[in-house]
Amino acid sequence: KSEMWAVVNQTLNQITGHEGWYPYDVSCNLNRAWDHTRIHKDCYDKDEYTFLLYLNPEFKPGHLGGTVYYEHEDLSNIVMSVQNRYGRVALFHCEIKHAGRPPHAYLTNARYSFAVKVARTKLEAVQREMQQSLWNDLDDEDKPEEMTKLTEEVGSDPDLLENKFVEYFKEELDNRLNDLETALKTAGGS
Repeated sequence: KSEMWAVVNQTLNQITGHEGWYPYDVSCNLNRAWDHTRIHKDCYDKDEYTFLLYLNPEFKPGHLGGTVYYEHEDLSNIVMSVQNRYGRVALFHCEIKHAGRPPHAYLTNARYSFAVKVARTKLEAVQREMQQSLWNDLDDEDKPEEMTKLTEEVGSDPDLLENKFVEYFKEELDNRLNDLETALKTAGGS
């Protein structure tokens, strides 16, 4: 756990009135003037939050690069906008539809933000991380079946789930490396 996590956790405790948050997705976002962003939610049907910290000390009002938040059903209606200001924090429930805005077209530098998605329990955090990884790794028809299978195997123990998660991806990596090795041998032999 880092000093940054202590700040995130303390902020969450103060605003939500709940203690014991667990991070499951920590990232640095980069948007350039020519990038297209999409309206999205960070989670579905969960008691989870997103902590967003703006990282551009050189950004001034008018440079854009903020985040806009939309009405739940009407995506043509922006209900709030947070301007990109160095050190500013936006904390919001993960079901709120939003989009990061790119910086103004005349700027050559990117918009940077530090994002942490958090869950209420360690088990939920591990499950969300697994779901996100599996969702990127599996074909659509295999996703619900594979998640159900993993959850049934480990029950509600977050450490066991985390170990199973690591084991699954090690096996996947080995399989892909074997496939690559076979393909290289086949290509070299023809």
